[in-house]
Amino acid sequence: MSRIADEILLTHIEVAIAIASEATLVGLGADDPRTQRNARVDLARHLVERMQGLEIEGEGNASRSSQPTLFPGDLSPMG
Repeated sequence: MSRIADEILLTHIEVAIAIASEATLVGLGADDPRTQRNARVDLARHLVERMQGLEIEGEGNASRSSQPTLFPGDLSPMG
């Protein structure tokens, strides 16, 4: 299995977090431990859903084209 470049993975995770629901992000900083855990689970589910498009291939497939984007249309400049 080939390694995903850190910068590519970082970008995909950053975008996924940036478009996560506001309620999830607010829940991460809640005082209630149950609310925090629910928010972490929601964020993890969101990340898994967004990263399902990521293809990790072995060395035998290294000649294929570059990695397709995980977030079609979401990678426009932020801010």
